[in-house]
Amino acid sequence: MKSQALTNMTESAKPAALLALKEISLSYGKRKILDAIDLDIESGSFTVIAGESGSGKSTLLYILGGFLRPDRGSFLFSGRRVYGRFGEFGLGRFRKKFIGFLFQDFRLLPFLTVEQNIRFPALFSGKKLAKEQLQNQMHNLGIAHRAKAYPNTISGGEAQRTALARALLMNPPLLLLDEPTGNLDSATEAAIVNVLVDLKKQGLTLVCVSHSNYIMQHADRVLRLVDGKLTEAAAKPVKAASRTKKKS
Repeated sequence: MKSQALTNMTESAKPAALLALKEISLSYGKRKILDAIDLDIESGSFTVIAGESGSGKSTLLYILGGFLRPDRGSFLFSGRRVYGRFGEFGLGRFRKKFIGFLFQDFRLLPFLTVEQNIRFPALFSGKKLAKEQLQNQMHNLGIAHRAKAYPNTISGGEAQRTALARALLMNPPLLLLDEPTGNLDSATEAAIVNVLVDLKKQGLTLVCVSHSNYIMQHADRVLRLVDGKLTEAAAKPVKAASRTKKKS
């Protein structure tokens, strides 16, 4: 039988949660979207949230990103309460410092080049951005050669990498992704997933909303949102044969 001291040591050795949701609920009118959600996300993990369209996956992601206040419940980031502590100005600072968000529609500004779109968040950060940092980010994601191109002249994969570079520019500890490969072909999806896996290996925490079995295969954990409740998936999809790696 374990001693109390040994039990306490074992519990204290568990990784602390970067994110902790407790009893998070949100409704639109009479429709309950999220129903008393409890969720812990460990630092350095890759979590996928799956579910039918309209199930509330993106709503939950927006709560995690500091964009949407829940009706009830608490959200802790690194042990600190988010929504109960911050007003709108404070939430803006929270997002700039801690959150990288990859939107489903990329949200690139059409009148800015690839390079300008990537560096755009730095204009509001109060920090000076080293040109070398920007160049390294574009090089690592394979879009340095498209730096002066405009969004309407680049491929879907290049637009995705541009949006990802922008989300990562200020080195946030958490990257949130809303259907990151929903409109991409299989080869480009494989290339993006390889990037995400590498980021996870570097210690970044990723939470991804996706329908893609391919993304789920590479995650540490898959959760399903059904009728407002979040549950652990019984099993991840079985990995298929490797996809052809081809830049888009």
